[in-house]
Amino acid sequence: MRASHTSAAEPYADTELACLAGAKAALYRWAATVATRDVDQVLALYAPDAILVPTLSNQVRDCDDSRRNYFDNFLANDGLVCDIQVFKKRVSRKLGTVVVGGLYTFVYRQAGVQRVVPARFLFTFERIDDQWLITGHHSSIEA
Repeated sequence: MRASHTSAAEPYADTELACLAGAKAALYRWAATVATRDVDQVLALYAPDAILVPTLSNQVRDCDDSRRNYFDNFLANDGLVCDIQVFKKRVSRKLGTVVVGGLYTFVYRQAGVQRVVPARFLFTFERIDDQWLITGHHSSIEA
């Protein structure tokens, strides 16, 4: 009978998969919540000290009040939806942070005209108090 042994990499791999799954779910939860246009629900997805470099503003937002100011305006756009096209994920070796980068498109109506805004994004997610929260979010319009 052969003794079974567990590789030291296996527990890390299991944890890494769980982190990637948690961050992926958090990313799609963010996109779905943006479509609700509910500022409080969107803000609840961010850690209190999260940094936001938003798509349609050149101002870096680093506190709840400044993020609220941005989302009050951004989420006011009628018919707003976010479609995530592609993303790549990376887990830090310390398993504290998951980085997700990719492309998404925002579609909304402005002054009765449909606007399509393709953009790049980079999110960092951390598990804080048993929730995957956004700790960093950079978004810029595709050139």
